[in-house]
Amino acid sequence: MIKKIVINCLIIVSFSNILMAMDIGAYLAPKFLFEIEDSGIKKPKDKKNIQNLYVGGGIALGYNFDIFHKYSTVRLEFEYLYRNPVPGNAYISTIQTMQSHTFLFAAYYDYNFWYINYNNPDSARNKINGGKRPVMSVYGGFLMGAALNTYITKTSFEYNGIFQNNYYYNKVQFLYGLGVGVAFHITSLISLDLSYRLTFTTELQSNHDIIASLRLNF
Repeated sequence: MIKKIVINCLIIVSFSNILMAMDIGAYLAPKFLFEIEDSGIKKPKDKKNIQNLYVGGGIALGYNFDIFHKYSTVRLEFEYLYRNPVPGNAYISTIQTMQSHTFLFAAYYDYNFWYINYNNPDSARNKINGGKRPVMSVYGGFLMGAALNTYITKTSFEYNGIFQNNYYYNKVQFLYGLGVGVAFHITSLISLDLSYRLTFTTELQSNHDIIASLRLNF
């Protein structure tokens, strides 16, 4: 599914490049995630909680606003990510495993540096930066939204053998946090993002996310 999304995005970007280099404005960003989550369960004879691991991916839709000066950009973004648990995670006794969906709004401030010559009269970047475009940028931002967690419980009983039934229930959590990252602008339309962010739930459980994404301007 994610592979199809990436291919479609590349087609859209290639077509838009033929028409006009819209390197400021809307963008689409497929994302891939590795997460370390506080389980809320303490290790035996240890004060620290067990850390659960998740992998996943999703997509974000955002918009660039060049409203301060030529070296910076403000981005607003809406993101959906799916998190799949790694085998061996720890849960309370009534839960077998958990899957999570997050829906987050984010605001980022980018600072661009390391410029190269870029002669493209259709490029907004070319006009703002006097014939140059940035190759790298660093950014930080604030995130807020919600997580939809699907818990799978296990009930076993015996009747002419052992049978196992799984039951599901959902729980919504409020999320907020901070994120930092670095972007490599491969072309004026395609950027590779590597980021880290720390998010918290209302129960003050913390999540550490490492994310790689491909930002595609269109």
